[in-house]
Amino acid sequence: MAISARLVVKPTKALLEVLKVRLRPKADNDFNGMGALLLIQGPVVDVLAAIDVGTKASNVKAAEIVGNCPQQLNTVVFWGSVSEVKQVLSALKEWGEVKS
Repeated sequence: MAISARLVVKPTKALLEVLKVRLRPKADNDFNGMGALLLIQGPVVDVLAAIDVGTKASNVKAAEIVGNCPQQLNTVVFWGSVSEVKQVLSALKEWGEVKS
């Protein structure tokens, strides 16, 4: 598995607005009180399995970011408090190869 990960602490309103229109399922009000985002990208099978790993490791929410090319890659975002999102990143690093 090889996935790329980017941690964003205190994301800007501009980033949140872009994400809101690209998420599946929609997360219109779910960003309230959130302190950090973790964006991950990789092969579809790895990213989907990473959702399972991340949401088991911490009390975060996750959604797919639609509109990516090429289709064999996928992007997912996790969000929650800074500590929760950092827990997800740690769990993903333990689970497999993560470039951050």
